[in-house]
Amino acid sequence: MLPMDSLPKRLRKEPLIEVIWQVRFESEQGIGELLPGILFTWLRKEHPALQLRRLPSADIPAPLAQMDPNLRFVPKMMIEEPGGSLVWQVGDRVITLNCRKPYVGWERFKEAVVAMMKIIEGSGLIPHPLRHSLRYVDLLQDDLALDLSTLKLAIRLGDYEIRSRVQMRVEIPDSDCLHVVQIATGATVSIAGAQMTGTIVDLETLPVHTQGAWDALRAQLDLLHERSKALFFHQILTRETIDKLEPEYC
Repeated sequence: MLPMDSLPKRLRKEPLIEVIWQVRFESEQGIGELLPGILFTWLRKEHPALQLRRLPSADIPAPLAQMDPNLRFVPKMMIEEPGGSLVWQVGDRVITLNCRKPYVGWERFKEAVVAMMKIIEGSGLIPHPLRHSLRYVDLLQDDLALDLSTLKLAIRLGDYEIRSRVQMRVEIPDSDCLHVVQIATGATVSIAGAQMTGTIVDLETLPVHTQGAWDALRAQLDLLHERSKALFFHQILTRETIDKLEPEYC
């Protein structure tokens, strides 16, 4: 048995359903309309089958989106390649790169993030990003989704032990990073048109300090990945759960 401080390289029974890198920024009015075209033009050089489409959130009036904190950072345009894993999304104050199943692996995902950063930085439209984060969404199914016993999580309310029917969000400081963990049991998600049910573990990691320069964001990518992975395997999943997911260490 390998020690817990040895992190798996991959899981044969991969529960990961989506990875999201997000950057937020303040912008001049209209930047959210310009950026999708710029990204689309550059990305098509490597992905010739890309498609650009408008999201329903694009119809929300700008004054309403500005006032509502839940709408300020909602993407309005999506760029995707049919049959591909990567999806680029752009809003007035947010850009995301999403990787759906099957996950392409950290090195390829990081490469795609860096390439997108260079396009955005080169446009000159966003000189000072505000914050960025790396988010992993996992879905535990079947016997791993029966209750909270598959996670290192214990909840009590008075004399009651809470083992199921849970929706929770916590923030965990971790030196120079902050983790935002959301857990929901009995959750239903749509993946490739199929409905799947299980326990969602949604882990977002962001740096405590962002210096407002693209070079600083690029330098933090590996840090966010390493801290997120360590928390997931050391502090969220039990040893038994990791073994059931069939880890590979080399």
